[in-house]
Amino acid sequence: MALAMLSAMAAAARAADADAAVGPKAKFLRSQWLSLYVADTKVGYITQSLYAFPDGGHRLQTNRFLRRTRGAARFGYYKMITADVDANFRPRALTCRVVTGTRQWEVTGRAAGRVLVLARTVGETSRSARIPLDGNVTFRSWTLHATLLGGPRVGGARTWLAIDESLGALLPDACNVRVLGPQGLPGAGDGRNLLGTAVGSSCGAERVLHLVDSGARVLRSVWQSAPMVAEATSLSEARRLVGPAEAPPAPDIPGLTGDRYRNPRLGLSLWVPPYPHLIHVADASGRVTITDLTDEAHVSLQPAYDYGPSGGAAASGENGEPSLASHPIQQEWAEPFADVKAEPRAVAVPGGTGPHHVVGIGGTARLGCTTFHFRNLLIAGEGLTWFASLAVADRRVTANPVLLENVSRSIRTSAPQGRLPIQTDGFVLTSPYYGFQISRPTARWKVPEHLGGPATALEMAREDQAAVAVVRVLTPKQGQSLEDLVAEQAKAAAANLGVEAPEPKPATLGGRRALEIAYEAQAVLSGKPARCRAVYAERRGRVLALVLLVATDADETAARQIEQIRRSLKFIR
Repeated sequence: MALAMLSAMAAAARAADADAAVGPKAKFLRSQWLSLYVADTKVGYITQSLYAFPDGGHRLQTNRFLRRTRGAARFGYYKMITADVDANFRPRALTCRVVTGTRQWEVTGRAAGRVLVLARTVGETSRSARIPLDGNVTFRSWTLHATLLGGPRVGGARTWLAIDESLGALLPDACNVRVLGPQGLPGAGDGRNLLGTAVGSSCGAERVLHLVDSGARVLRSVWQSAPMVAEATSLSEARRLVGPAEAPPAPDIPGLTGDRYRNPRLGLSLWVPPYPHLIHVADASGRVTITDLTDEAHVSLQPAYDYGPSGGAAASGENGEPSLASHPIQQEWAEPFADVKAEPRAVAVPGGTGPHHVVGIGGTARLGCTTFHFRNLLIAGEGLTWFASLAVADRRVTANPVLLENVSRSIRTSAPQGRLPIQTDGFVLTSPYYGFQISRPTARWKVPEHLGGPATALEMAREDQAAVAVVRVLTPKQGQSLEDLVAEQAKAAAANLGVEAPEPKPATLGGRRALEIAYEAQAVLSGKPARCRAVYAERRGRVLALVLLVATDADETAARQIEQIRRSLKFIR
């Protein structure tokens, strides 16, 4: 198998060289080698070579080589990417070849006007896709380099619509790159710190902190979401897979100990298979993803916010069983894909015979040139309800038994023991768990991390308590309409606050149809009288309520800021 793989790699390399010779001559600028480590073990290397074209365009050649030389499950993996872009880093041409011990595939692409035409060939099967080249579109391998070559400044950021070279597809989520500023990282071996400019990038499940020098060379890349590090090194050192005496410091992934990931805050535990599998943890959003580095396959879990059968959100399928196909979270998962074909699937209950109710669905879905086979689960246990998705490119999910059987069966849930996650960049607050985004007007508005509870999702208030905004998530009764729920809330306000029941009026919230009630009450805001507005909109089978309170003696600034908050609320996927 090793000789066959080496022969395939050599043939692919010769073909890549031939492709590079086609078209205008590119001038070599620089090349770099980085040793790749997973959990303190050297597993391979990455090379990147940069070229410039006379018209201002560039070529980036990226190779990733992974290998395990010891133990029973030995393997090799080689990915070679040649990606050409124009002066604005818009894609012009692509050649991507992947060779493993058992499989190989190829993706090629050429720009035709404002469209990139891609073709992906796996064995004797070939599929094509056309991606519009509108906006900030570039190749995934180019997102960091395009930001650095574009004249970065501290605090500067770029958002890219990224094309995954191996899939031949536009990724569902945009990639973000931000220049953070001067930083030092602990050195390895000699103990000397590395000094440079820190650049953060996020793309899908990956969150990476890069340290670059004044020439835009990457000194080290540290995956913040996974125990992986890439360290700049020489050619001879990169190819030597026996690691040095001391590997670069790896990131600490909270909850990951050995082969088990535990998150008591969200009530989740599962087994993590050894390399070449890698776990990505987005603590702020609660999403956990386990990927196979040598295959286009992954399993991901995310909190589903009371989507379990007991929550009443599921529609009934055959024999009265809940149908996952009708769940909003499944529909949102399917939104980026085309040609989605799904049907109910019998599923093994994660955690053995624990108190879980599991609904499953399986089928195929196409993303660009690649068809994924998937198996999605909705797991309602002791704590939060979780949405789990297993996806394998080109083959049935049974082709990856480690993810299908071992990881899926290892899932355990329990009652959450802490706060629910919220993301913020300072002023914009995002709650992936509840599915909304909202902004605070100034630094005088303080926002504690929201608590898990039956209704309150988020609260923020001005330092002087002149105004408060609260986001609540309510569950309608079976068959209860938005009008009936808001009328019920109006009666509750009248009964509890001693005011005349306010009349619901039409409104909008986050671009959705909404209903609003308004009233003035005594001693509701730090003992002061206040004007109150509550706006209600349906979302994912629930009702999101934005409650806004302004003290009656507050200045006009407080009222304007409250209106800014209302206008800033957006619903997210």
